[in-house]
Amino acid sequence: MAEQNPASKKRTDPTSQLARGELVHAEVKPLDLSGIPTVIAGIVAWALAFVAVLVFRDDLERSGNDWWLWVTVAGFGLGWIGLAYCKRRWSSIQAGHRSATED
Repeated sequence: MAEQNPASKKRTDPTSQLARGELVHAEVKPLDLSGIPTVIAGIVAWALAFVAVLVFRDDLERSGNDWWLWVTVAGFGLGWIGLAYCKRRWSSIQAGHRSATED
């Protein structure tokens, strides 16, 4: 039985293939450059979480977890700050003052 030299074996893992130039990254553009729909979804999620926490507020106060209410308020408020940032960034990209890949 002939043994193969381990050094002559070609590695087939993706990292090695990429290093040898056998794999090429596809040029895929992001689906959403503005981020605005994602931030709005987050704001809605925090608002729904606030309502859910309000339903169980008495139970949370008894167990000492009433701070959860303020976490949802903070998430909701920070979402609005994020929305303002995304809108300003998107309008700057549309006007040509900054590139879409720049952050």
